[in-house]
Amino acid sequence: MGRNGVTIKFSGLDDLVKGFSRQPAVIKNEATRIINTVAGKVEKTAYQNSPKDTGYLSQHIMAEPKGAFNAQVIATANYSIYLEMGTRKAPAQPYMGPAVKAHEKDLYTMLSNLLKEGIR
Repeated sequence: MGRNGVTIKFSGLDDLVKGFSRQPAVIKNEATRIINTVAGKVEKTAYQNSPKDTGYLSQHIMAEPKGAFNAQVIATANYSIYLEMGTRKAPAQPYMGPAVKAHEKDLYTMLSNLLKEGIR
């Protein structure tokens, strides 16, 4: 990401994604749809968790599809990282990390079920 901000990626899904690479296109498309849906949920939760002093930060949190099996949720306010991580003068006010944590199990479960059971 070329802009200042916070980017958090789901990790530990590499083996799961490799499993999808051997699947028919309809399954790959559904996996991508699931990833984009969960990214939207992370965006909404990060918005709800974000500090609302001026509202600028919360208005600049967005989910972006990034192609097959890939989406990102970013906060583009130039001070977003300082709120997420804190500084030596100000404590952290995490909003993105907790949002990712709230939905990572859902993502894993939905993708695992798709890989095991296919589209219903």
